[in-house]
Amino acid sequence: MKTQKLRLHVHHIHTGGWCADIDDDNDRQPDDPYWCVDQWPSLEAALAAGCAELARLVSDARPVRVSGYYEAVLAA
Repeated sequence: MKTQKLRLHVHHIHTGGWCADIDDDNDRQPDDPYWCVDQWPSLEAALAAGCAELARLVSDARPVRVSGYYEAVLAA
């Protein structure tokens, strides 16, 4: 069985609010996450949502990336 290390990354974004994304050790770039949502109103909200999604992804046999979704957060 192949294992995969996923990590939750939460940070404050320049447009205000908090961003949460889940990446693996092989591709930590923000352009190809397994999950990403920006504009959380608080750090706590971003962490709670990210932890819930991470728990869901761990139960998936093969999580799918959401390429390109994160790019709007990095613009400007």
